[in-house]
Parts: sequence; C-alpha cells; structure tokens
Amino acid sequence: MLPGAESEPEAGPYLDRLVELRVFGRKPISLVPAYSTDENAAELVIARLNRPPLRWMSLKDGDAWTFHWRSPVAGNLDDESTAARYAKFVSASASTRPLAICRAALKLVTASSRYRPETVPGAGPPEMSS
Repeated sequence: MLPGAESEPEAGPYLDRLVELRVFGRKPISLVPAYSTDENAAELVIARLNRPPLRWMSLKDGDAWTFHWRSPVAGNLDDESTAARYAKFVSASASTRPLAICRAALKLVTASSRYRPETVPGAGPPEMSS
C-alpha cells in the first residue's frame, strides 16, 4: 500500500458503485463498469468531470500512479506556462492508473459541489463491453 493511502478505497465493485453514485449521479442498481480496474472505464470518469476551468494530469513514478485535478491560480502571473497558471486542487495515488483516477474523482466531488455533475433524468449507465 502506498504512503497516505491507508484510508483510500481499494479497487473493486464497492469503489465502482461508489463512483457510479457520486460521480455519475446514478444509483447503482445493476452492474456498473469496472471504473477502478479498467482503463477505458476510468476514461469515462475523466470525461465526466473534465470541465473548464479544471485540468487533469496523471503521472507514473516507479510502480505508482498519481492523478491530479488542477485548478487555475488566481491573480496575474508573469510566467505564461501552464504549470505556473494551475495549482493542484486534489490528487490521489495508487498502484494503477484507473484506481488513482477513481480516488481523485471521489476527492474532487467531495471537495467542491461546484464540480459535481448534474443528474440527468433517465440517463442510464454507459454501455458495458464484453
């Protein structure tokens, strides 16, 4: 287990259902995509939350992945680089990229209701691939 990850949810059906509920705003009544273990399903999580002015970044360091959601820095900056204009808003680390994405997504929706997606009436879950 990575340092600081002791209280983080582990990959699996429980975390996938939590992401379905908190990120997508849908009650997980039936099967949900394997957001925490599948790269393609994890990309759906990024797509759902990736709204301006937020930016995201994923980094691999050795065997660990870190996923950051970044927000604009207030004020007029002389440095025009993206790195200087954005600061880390939330981040999470895990042994896999999908798990880091899911952990960071849950932190993001918990940290700011401004970035919580609206629940779309009648919106079903994404199609499951076999």
